[in-house]
Amino acid sequence: MDLSRFKWPIIIIVVAAAIWLVTDPGVNYMYNKFTKGEVGADPKQDELNEAGLSRLAGFLMQTFRYQRAGEVFNECLRRFPQGKNALYNYYRLAKCVEKQGQYAECVKILQDLRDQEAHNTDDRVPTRDVLQLRIDKLVETHELGEIGTM
Repeated sequence: MDLSRFKWPIIIIVVAAAIWLVTDPGVNYMYNKFTKGEVGADPKQDELNEAGLSRLAGFLMQTFRYQRAGEVFNECLRRFPQGKNALYNYYRLAKCVEKQGQYAECVKILQDLRDQEAHNTDDRVPTRDVLQLRIDKLVETHELGEIGTM
């Protein structure tokens, strides 16, 4: 049986589905998929949902949609504050708010990560020294003065 006549229709369907997932309705579909259901009802599903929201927010960052990425990171942190990706998501949230020009908020997040020694828990988060360098640069570059406890 020759299946070669199905090759192009399948390729077109796959490409169309991939393009749709990049659009706002596709992103909303994925967001709704990962936020449906009650947190704590099924630990395996919670783990999958947290990972899905983390990947979705990371994708939004890569496509320069920082505001929406920040919203997804915040929802992920709200739903899964002790999740596997919580500290890394918090760090990436700092990047989102920085890209939106909210430098003081970014500094506060970075200071919190620094004070928590977040790198010791999740090695995807930069070390204390690197976080401090970033804080210092943001404060100096944007003339923020004293923010919180330095």
